Amino acid sequence: MRSKFFAVATALVVAGGAFPSVAAAKPDLIVKFSTSNGRVHLRNIGNTKSKKAIVTIVCQKISGRGSCPDPNPKLVKKYENPAYPNAAVVKFGPVKPGKSKNHVLKFWPGLVFASGKYRFTLVADASNNNVELNEVNNTTIVLMNVP
Repeated sequence: MRSKFFAVATALVVAGGAFPSVAAAKPDLIVKFSTSNGRVHLRNIGNTKSKKAIVTIVCQKISGRGSCPDPNPKLVKKYENPAYPNAAVVKFGPVKPGKSKNHVLKFWPGLVFASGKYRFTLVADASNNNVELNEVNNTTIVLMNVP
């Protein structure tokens, strides 16, 4: 017995029709982060160019004493934004489909992490400037263990 889907698909092909596009033309931004050098990597896995995007980075110490280190105030100034308190903010220009942009945090080399485990939560397009194919994949969590 044929399924209803098969019957409809066959009717479309026989009638000379085409299947409607499954995915609308939209960008889809994902973010990665390297704790070894502070590199933020924003990639557009969608099918159209993105608009400008903001990536936020929040550090949280999840084991051990103390908290995340404070960056040099002079170097961190460009990453501050009152709309995102307690987060470093990286501004990216538009990204073409299938392409990436990178930014290395200028304050990263001066940070001294005490022994313990840290969680970095990054959000691609934190300002929701882009209507994306998939809004669920915007958050990335990176763990770092300092002996």
